[in-house]
Amino acid sequence: MDGRKKLGTRERLELKEVFRNSRPAENVRRGDTLRGKVYNIIETGAFVLTDEGYIGFIHEHEQPHPLKKDMAVEGRVTYVRADGRVNLSLRPLKEYSRVTDAEILLEVLRKRKGAMPFTDNSPPEVIRDKFGISKSAFKRALGKLLKDGLVVEEEGWIVLKGEDLS
Repeated sequence: MDGRKKLGTRERLELKEVFRNSRPAENVRRGDTLRGKVYNIIETGAFVLTDEGYIGFIHEHEQPHPLKKDMAVEGRVTYVRADGRVNLSLRPLKEYSRVTDAEILLEVLRKRKGAMPFTDNSPPEVIRDKFGISKSAFKRALGKLLKDGLVVEEEGWIVLKGEDLS
């Protein structure tokens, strides 16, 4: 057995309908925004049928929150495949997300009384589990906080400026 769940008759008919109504993405570029509806969830992500009739895939790491079947989404095209399908992301561009990611770090720091043992040397799995962002996103956000003078690194800890560890 390959681990895939067996689809019921209704689900198979729904998927056939999606494929029948879909068409290859034409004149779509990376960075374009598309709206659609989630029609299938799998372990690694979610499939979407866009308003234009394109089939899109949103990998689990490109979802800021779990998606549900029939949920309306708006995503940014990250890749147009040769078969006309598209990969989408629900996350903002990294240039914008570093500000919101920095806010996440500040919130954790405040909840932890101004100090946390997470640095740019922390393992990626720990960063993703604790903050819900990639290690790269964490490093960008931490860099912003350091550059803005809001935090300092002391003995392997990140500390809000003006806060005392003792």
